[in-house]
Amino acid sequence: MEMKMIRVIVIEDHELFRTGLITLLEASGEITIVAEYSNGKEFLDSLDNYTLVESDIIFLDISMPWLSGLEVLQIIEDKGYNTPPICMLSMYPEQFYIEKVKNLGARGYINKDSGIEKLIETIRLIVRGGSSFSNQQDIKNKGDKPGGFLENLSSREIEVFKYLTQGMTVKEIAYELDVSIKTISTYKTRLMEKLSVDSLSDLLKIALMYEENQ
Repeated sequence: MEMKMIRVIVIEDHELFRTGLITLLEASGEITIVAEYSNGKEFLDSLDNYTLVESDIIFLDISMPWLSGLEVLQIIEDKGYNTPPICMLSMYPEQFYIEKVKNLGARGYINKDSGIEKLIETIRLIVRGGSSFSNQQDIKNKGDKPGGFLENLSSREIEVFKYLTQGMTVKEIAYELDVSIKTISTYKTRLMEKLSVDSLSDLLKIALMYEENQ
């Protein structure tokens, strides 16, 4: 008997990542990509025009131009669209979004640096009717509070992080705390390592998201 392929839709604005993801998934031999979109608007247009192809699961990137993944989820909920289960893709730690995406109906969340085995395992689980939130137990233990990950930071790192939420530069923070710019730069580097980001702009995005969740 021929094995039924799992039909997947990918919504991701970075072409290189999208192409690589599609290649890896299809190489598994049990997954076929039935549609791909470079932004949320294209995807929503297909829903509005009733042209969305049948699929078993949708991978939706959280950070996209025009419409973010969260905005796409909100529109789907507001308009009452009947879509296949949705799993969010993100480069950011799950703690920032888990409550929001669950409340908006997402069935999973997976980090972009996950291995292909984890991706396929997530697909199988969600298609079978389950959900996949990798840090669910850790977050539960922290009282489901957005930003609970800050417990992993030192008091001074938290202080620097919160100044970043106010849009302050490294130089301004150094002046405020009466320490050297080099010292604040060191804290910034530690924050980037602990929060798994590789640029100041990404760190500032996380800081802003943290502020929104307070």
